[in-house]
Amino acid sequence: MRLVALLMLTAALLAGCGGSSKSHPAFENVRAQTIAAGPAQFNLKISVNAGGTRITAEENGSVSFKARRAHLYKQLPGGQFPQELVIIGPITYTNANVQAALADPTVPPWTKLDTRKLTAKQRHDQPDEFAHVLGAAYLPEGVTGATYGGKEADGTFRYSGTVGLARLARRIPAAVMTSIRNDYPAANFPASFWLDSDGRLSRVLVDYTTAKGTKITLDTTYSEYGTPVDLTLPAPGKIKDITP
Repeated sequence: MRLVALLMLTAALLAGCGGSSKSHPAFENVRAQTIAAGPAQFNLKISVNAGGTRITAEENGSVSFKARRAHLYKQLPGGQFPQELVIIGPITYTNANVQAALADPTVPPWTKLDTRKLTAKQRHDQPDEFAHVLGAAYLPEGVTGATYGGKEADGTFRYSGTVGLARLARRIPAAVMTSIRNDYPAANFPASFWLDSDGRLSRVLVDYTTAKGTKITLDTTYSEYGTPVDLTLPAPGKIKDITP
């Protein structure tokens, strides 16, 4: 009886000191916590395996979750030079002409596009790179009843859940939803999420197979929250305005 009483007393003391509180951040708060943390560094790895042939692409850079600000680098399959983009509001700058500029120094290596001047069809055909890199950060909004999977060796906390597309579409910007429909499965899909100790997104992993048997993996990480987005541009003479 003395041992039982001692254990009960110890449990009560631990409860009073916060021992009964959750030892992991709440998944329901992840979107708000991520936005409040400010800009972040990101890395997106895309793997496509079709018929035994594996193709990979990688994107990284910095992005703001509040304002339309980003600096991106994209390494595409077969690309000789990484694609670089700077997004400032509706304006997108990119080094699209860098290869032509190497052959002809009179060609400005960078282009400028004001997306406000595009027609509806042009906007449809022009990928929204900003929405694309933010897509993974919005996926938790489509999850109800996420399952906690434990704490990882790196200190992050793993969750899993099913992303409901109807729920997601009601809760996020239309442009981001369009990008998600282009990048992710057409029906509700499972996803894994890792949160840091402050409840912010650290990693999002989606692995699925298309109806034709193609295996696709999208692995996105966010880190270094609070780091300002570098919006440095080349000299004006190095930029050609291609706005229609």
